Amino acid sequence: MNNLITNSTDHADFASSVFSGSRAGRQRVSSLLALTLMGAVCILPAHGLAMAATLSGAASSPAPQAVNGTPRQAHGHPYALWDKQDVAAYKASFATDPKLKAAFDELRAWGDKRVTDPINVPAHRLEADGTWTFPDYKRGYQDASGNWQWQWDFNGAMQKRAEDVSNLGILYALTGDEKYASFAKQILLAVADAYGYGQGSTAPDPHGYDHFATYGFDGGDAGMLLAKACNGYDLIYNAASLSPKDRAGIEHGLIRPMAEHLEKTTFMYTTHDRWGMVCLYGLFIAADTLNDASMMDIALYGQGGTKERLTGGFMDCFKPDVLREGTVWGVGSPKIDDQMAALSVLTAVAEVMWHHGVDLYSNQDAAMKRSYDAALKSVGALDASALGSLPGIDIYQYAFRRYQDERYLSVTRQLTPSFTLAIGERLPSLPTSAPAMK
Repeated sequence: MNNLITNSTDHADFASSVFSGSRAGRQRVSSLLALTLMGAVCILPAHGLAMAATLSGAASSPAPQAVNGTPRQAHGHPYALWDKQDVAAYKASFATDPKLKAAFDELRAWGDKRVTDPINVPAHRLEADGTWTFPDYKRGYQDASGNWQWQWDFNGAMQKRAEDVSNLGILYALTGDEKYASFAKQILLAVADAYGYGQGSTAPDPHGYDHFATYGFDGGDAGMLLAKACNGYDLIYNAASLSPKDRAGIEHGLIRPMAEHLEKTTFMYTTHDRWGMVCLYGLFIAADTLNDASMMDIALYGQGGTKERLTGGFMDCFKPDVLREGTVWGVGSPKIDDQMAALSVLTAVAEVMWHHGVDLYSNQDAAMKRSYDAALKSVGALDASALGSLPGIDIYQYAFRRYQDERYLSVTRQLTPSFTLAIGERLPSLPTSAPAMK
């Protein structure tokens, strides 16, 4: 599949060759994920529990932490952060949860206004010398001391458009209204055009930059954009307004080339800090979106790694020196904000993998729960205002759904529902029925 995408020059031909087998491709990648991670997670569906083993297949502890619900294999879109069962639970909750319904009504009011406004993706221009520019923004430059100076307006504009796509995708999933999907599609195609993969000068930038990076758009920015763009794309994938050519343009012109550029950001595989995790999530969710097993292996196990021989990646996070008793995060910044942001990313990974039939919440004897518990010591005494501004605080809704630890309710009861997805910062609030969901 990778070769098909890389070598294709005609979107219609590409769509015919790739998307005609998209369901089979999805099943192959999902099966591979379940098999390659089976050494990490052994699922026991008869009891709705899971027992964790090490990546090398070592035995689990005698009394594993019970996890509420059983991982499931999603069929058809959406299948990443949400699947069809999640969407149905949200819709049902609107009748019983006035706060969640109010958040949805607010989002819908925004969406109804947004689809009447211009797309507003930064305009680009191909200069006579082959330079790809965004005339309304300033490129980065090196000062007399050799330090790079950036203006962040460009990054802010691109992140807002990706946020639009995610929000519009959520609205389409929850309402079925094509106007949201159609507008999200237009934004995605415009961002793909702005990315300009393969256009302009064929000479590599001396710094290895792509068209966006020359304006201060780095690996963390790519991770954040891909998280939001892929979420919205997954949610609108089956919309009538998306043609096979549209899907090919979005995947071939934006998601794949940005992910392949991000793949070269080597620090993200082993640091496991806030921004390393954000970068790595961009690669992970792009691999999931593209049904790319080789890219997924890199995101999970590191460059050249396997489940038997980790060289980094998300599964490397479960090593004892990274997730350990009494700490939120074993490496990286000592700040609770940064540790919570990193744990929030890992929570998003666990939710996506849940829809692949894989339970990371039980992995290494529920190592993630030990991190949630450790963080609770720092955040449990904060008031609602302080909690609301803490990155990743929404993870306690997800932690309660899986572990049913009532201590987490002291946090979740103070949170205001929101549908915002900002990887490392915010995850969408869960529906009221979430604790009982399977």
